[in-house]
Amino acid sequence: MDQNETTICQETLQYFKIMLPSFSHEAKNVLAVINENAGLMADYILMAQKGKTLDLERLSSLSTTIRKQVARCNTLITDVRQAAQGIDNSSQTVCLVQHVRQVSELLSTKAAMRSIQFHVSAMEEPILIDTRPVLLLHIMWVCLDYAMQTGERGQHIELFLEKKGESVLVQMSGIGKLKPESITAIMPDEQRNCVLSALNAVLIIDENEKTLLLKIGKRHA
Repeated sequence: MDQNETTICQETLQYFKIMLPSFSHEAKNVLAVINENAGLMADYILMAQKGKTLDLERLSSLSTTIRKQVARCNTLITDVRQAAQGIDNSSQTVCLVQHVRQVSELLSTKAAMRSIQFHVSAMEEPILIDTRPVLLLHIMWVCLDYAMQTGERGQHIELFLEKKGESVLVQMSGIGKLKPESITAIMPDEQRNCVLSALNAVLIIDENEKTLLLKIGKRHA
């Protein structure tokens, strides 16, 4: 195994190292909400057993909340399972929009702690690309994590995806404190260059427009 492949394997494992704690935190939040609402439903049942009138609208609301949390947990589990399927770094055809939303979703609680919101939009859906999915998830993660760490409270970070010719673009705008050396703060040069090369991608900083642009070209066998 050459140095580049060794670095790629290390960065693949690094993604799971930083992603799994966030997944665990999100899953625990879901379970906490379900447990709280289940407790409230048990209280209502006890009240009914004592002859008090049930508030059916409130019960319906609790049920809806639980169903939404179950759906959210199912989405999280599906996202992690799909990431695990790409751990060998083989090339796969994936939906770029889904991958970007997956990362923003897993980072949403961490972002909420700083009152930062992500908004993902696309010129069209789906945008399918042939790529190494875990590396794509990893570069998106470190970009958004940097955007959160340097962003101001209450900030909205826009992620706009579009296809141009044989390339696809992910534009991340509304990122404060961007400067040329930010590229190294996002990911050290050696690792970043290796990951971007494997993705046939470039990462461009525009400090005036406060944007990060990830441009992914068509991969050739």
